[in-house]
Formats: sequence, C-alpha cells, structure tokens
Amino acid sequence: MLLSFKKLLKFNIKELWLLTYAWFVFLKWDFLISFIDFKKWRAQIDNVTFENNNNGLTTNTAKLTEIKAIINISEIAGRHHIKKMNCLRRCLTQKQLLNRRGYHCNLHLGVKIEQSNLKAHSWLSFQGLVINDSEDVSSRYSELKVASEDDIFCALK
Repeated sequence: MLLSFKKLLKFNIKELWLLTYAWFVFLKWDFLISFIDFKKWRAQIDNVTFENNNNGLTTNTAKLTEIKAIINISEIAGRHHIKKMNCLRRCLTQKQLLNRRGYHCNLHLGVKIEQSNLKAHSWLSFQGLVINDSEDVSSRYSELKVASEDDIFCALK
C-alpha cells in the first residue's frame, strides 16, 4: 500500500486528474455494460467505426506521445479498479478520454477460435495505427465488420 502511494506521488497534478477521471469513466462503462441494455447506451459510443480512416493524414510524434500517455494512465486506472476491466471496458473508456481531447479513434472488434472456444477482443486505432494493443492484434483476431452491432457487443460482455 505504501509503495502504491509513493508511485502515486510521482504523477503531476494533470496526470492525477486524468487517472482519477479515468477511474470514474471505467466505473461508468462497467455499470452501463453490466446492468443497462445495450440499446439504451449504444448512442453514447459516438463515431464507432470499424475501418481504417487514415484519409492520407500523417500522425505526428507529439500526438502519438500524448495519446500513449493517456492510454498508459488509463491502463493504470483499469488495473487498480474494484474489478477486472476487460478489453471492451478499456477501449470504451480510452475512446471517451481521447475523444474528449480531440483524438477521434476507431474501435475495432475481432474474434478468434482458441481451443474450440470463440474469443472476442477489442482495440483502438488512431489514423490507422493500433494505440492500445500490440500492432499484430489484427493478425491474431479476425476483425468483425458491422453486420449486427447488438450481436457483437453482446458477445464481448
């Protein structure tokens, strides 16, 4: 406990605010996913897309550095939450944090079969670059294209 508190002191005020805010955004998404029908909260997932929308833009290093910092701080909030936060909750929280700062990213959903079980996963990309997972995630999972959002999100619950 003391070690965790010492680590907390290494954050500046802006990072502490982001960490706290991320923790509460995780709480919001966990509650919505766990207890509220998808049809009632699906509108809160603004601009959910499943294709690369690079549009020829180049991603500059400063933007990527800030995006990675936001992702890293949100991952800390997720790891120190009251319950385990899965990839969907992580992605929705991180998407909200990034959108709020003007970084509009894409949510991707994929599946794979592992030992006769269907596994689902979600990740984010910004201008075609995976930002909260390893770059090979799209080779490990078959990305789902939107056919029925209800079925896709229900599988990730």
